[in-house]
Amino acid sequence: MDIYRLAQGKWSRGVILVCGSVLFGLALGMILSPNRLAAGGIAGISVILDSVFPLGVGTFTFVLNIPLLFCAYRVFGRRFVLSTAAAIAVCALSADCFARLDTPITDPLLAAVFGGALMGLGCGAVFLSGATTGGTDIVTKLILRKKPHFSTGKVFLAIDGSVCIAGGIVFKSLSNALYAFIGLFVFSKMLDAVLYGGNSAKLVLIVTQKADALLPQLLSSANVGCTVISARAGYTGSQASTLMCAIKKHRLHAVRTLAVRTDSEAFILVLDTNEIYGNGFQPLEVRDKK
Repeated sequence: MDIYRLAQGKWSRGVILVCGSVLFGLALGMILSPNRLAAGGIAGISVILDSVFPLGVGTFTFVLNIPLLFCAYRVFGRRFVLSTAAAIAVCALSADCFARLDTPITDPLLAAVFGGALMGLGCGAVFLSGATTGGTDIVTKLILRKKPHFSTGKVFLAIDGSVCIAGGIVFKSLSNALYAFIGLFVFSKMLDAVLYGGNSAKLVLIVTQKADALLPQLLSSANVGCTVISARAGYTGSQASTLMCAIKKHRLHAVRTLAVRTDSEAFILVLDTNEIYGNGFQPLEVRDKK
């Protein structure tokens, strides 16, 4: 079954949230923290702090996210904060529990690869459940709220990259910082694979009779431009509209969620695209043929 469809049910969302949070905590407490790999975000900061003040990497993760949750509550609302708080609590508890066990991986390169992969898998599952694991996710959402023209990927890289560098400085090891960057790279690739697959761009066609309600949400909440095409159902003859959206892969989940919430009977097609030219994608270029 498609994991996205599975994540639409109330109880299944809860199961996916818990499982993803446990995987995140396992990677943090059993693999990354024992090897002193601060692979970005609040989790990376927690690894650094725990090496100086051994109170528990999960404990630091939970405490550092509290002020971010208060900020997010005013901007994103109660539902988002409650689900994210639950994910953070499970992550923190799991991390401290797994930290009590001996790590099965002591090689720093293997720890970076498998720790990053598990964190990406867990974080992706939490995202699909409608929550986040806190930390960089909340900070990035807040920044993009004020600066919507910023690139999401570049904001993540700037924040998480700074944490990786800080870890190398605290642990007095350039190798440590480089291994942390490897973990961060693997994490981002796994997260993309869980949420969007391996393609860089998508063409989404949404056939709906609620285009007037969906279009403003796509333009404002998902920051996605659309072309509206008049359509008529071939079988019933009823009038509808087709919203055609060319989007970058990191926006697919938001677009799909908005479409399902607005019109549960919408017909959605997601197509892979090899090349997209124009505003927001590759620039249009005219090349002389010789």
